[in-house]
Amino acid sequence: MAEPWGNELASAAARGDLAQLTGLLQKNGNVNAPNRFGRTALQVMKLGNPKIARLLLTRGADPDLKDRTGFAVIHDVARAGFLDTLETLLEFQADVNIEDSEGNLPLHWAAREGHLPVVEFLLRRTASEVTHRNKQGATAYDLAKLYKRNDVVQVMEAEAAHRN
Repeated sequence: MAEPWGNELASAAARGDLAQLTGLLQKNGNVNAPNRFGRTALQVMKLGNPKIARLLLTRGADPDLKDRTGFAVIHDVARAGFLDTLETLLEFQADVNIEDSEGNLPLHWAAREGHLPVVEFLLRRTASEVTHRNKQGATAYDLAKLYKRNDVVQVMEAEAAHRN
């Protein structure tokens, strides 16, 4: 059930209003409170603002909480290509191998959308499961090929050759 607190917190996070968010969090409400749409402040935050993410995570926001569509914020961040926010989430123990409702990992989304810096980071600096298949049987590499993300395909092929 939505709490007025969740609406206020989510609204400030979505706008990227660090000052208002800081003020609200000083009242010590539930940082994981849902807004009227069932999403938390972390789930609706301005994705390209790692300061907002850091503040919410420091106050106990759950980075692996999924919304009703099956997405965790790390899926959204990878899909949108915000490497700095992805790094912040991982610093606070977000699960790099969390599946969305279709079995996609953050790596699937970054590869599908062609976000090369995010793909490179996930391949080289995390324990992302490169061979993981979603519910349709596709790996992140398969999605990069399907969506013609040629630079991502090349990096993934080079990384696979390096690992073998």
